[in-house]
Amino acid sequence: MLRINSLGGVAVLAALVGFTSACTKTPEPEKPDCQEQPGIACIWAGATGALGFNGDGHDRRDTMLYWPIDMEFAPDGTPWILDWNNHLIRKLNGDQTFTTVVGSFLGDGAADGSDAQAPGAPGLEVSLNHPTDIVFKADGTLVFAAWHNHKIRELDPTTGNVVIVYGKGPGFAGDGATDAATIRFNQPSKIAFDSKGSFYVVDQRNFRVRKISADGSEVGTLAGNGKKGFSGDTGPAIDAQLEFEAGPNPEPSGAVAVRTSDDAVFVADALNHRVRMIDKNGIITTIAGTGTDGFSGDGGKATDAELSNVKDMEFGPDGRLYLADADNNRIRSIDLATGLIETVAGNGTKGSDEVDGIGARDITLYRPFGIAFDAAGSLYISDTFNSRIIKVPGVAVAK
Repeated sequence: MLRINSLGGVAVLAALVGFTSACTKTPEPEKPDCQEQPGIACIWAGATGALGFNGDGHDRRDTMLYWPIDMEFAPDGTPWILDWNNHLIRKLNGDQTFTTVVGSFLGDGAADGSDAQAPGAPGLEVSLNHPTDIVFKADGTLVFAAWHNHKIRELDPTTGNVVIVYGKGPGFAGDGATDAATIRFNQPSKIAFDSKGSFYVVDQRNFRVRKISADGSEVGTLAGNGKKGFSGDTGPAIDAQLEFEAGPNPEPSGAVAVRTSDDAVFVADALNHRVRMIDKNGIITTIAGTGTDGFSGDGGKATDAELSNVKDMEFGPDGRLYLADADNNRIRSIDLATGLIETVAGNGTKGSDEVDGIGARDITLYRPFGIAFDAAGSLYISDTFNSRIIKVPGVAVAK
């Protein structure tokens, strides 16, 4: 069945266009890679100027992407990307070409259901419906949010098999259970681990952040009472209200990040245009954003700044918290020691202008949904609606 998506006012034939590639341009000849200059941006992948799918085996700069939404680095340093509207998870090979590892077409798992239990199904036999986030365990296991499938899946790096670990379809269930197999989500959009291996999920349409212990024996809600809105600052996070997108055809919404030094949990309360922190005692506090949708505040206190629909958060190697301030077309950072916020990439103008060789704060972005860092502190921006990934060296060098 053909499914039509409409996101951000752009109508797309997700199942058809993503794989038959309604290409608007012929891929250009291979370009020389950009220079490694701190603070200077370059297009790292998806530089063809077209959205769609032209297959694996091309240089990363000549590979067509369709709204890349997230990127992560495996423990061995290998880059992986979520090619969102192609419904694929892809990794970069040593020869700088991409290989698809998970996904075959728009759908929900293996045709025979074999990914429902161990050992799972081969990744290329597992269909996905808009996966939204990827994280790695220390052993290289890839965990990802199968957002429109309402499930969390894992990829075994040794066998290449994919298996469902949490979720059985849309709903809300599992809190208080001693078996994580009972849990149900409604569009889980973002995921993160703490230092003890506990697992956090933005349960988007349930307006909650859920927590599952490392061994799966404890399931509960960390934040959100299930009612959309804003309330609860300085009180128990479980009694607070959060607001994520939840209309008839929402975008992925919200984000979660964990500071592993103390396991404080940070939540992008997207439609409240705030970032909130949950401390070890379960108390929630706003640490960025006034609640007004807009842009202001660079160089000042993050609590006095305006944000617009933060889509992702990551801690950089320098300890700062970085935000994909998507509807401001910027990437911003918060120094949690001083509380100050600044823009590190994007001039705020929505566009797809030339990037290579330009200072990161002077480039145009188009609703960046994802950010990632390599071990050297280079920033990678999923410039989602431009269907490209931008690299900025030297942004978050560890001190």
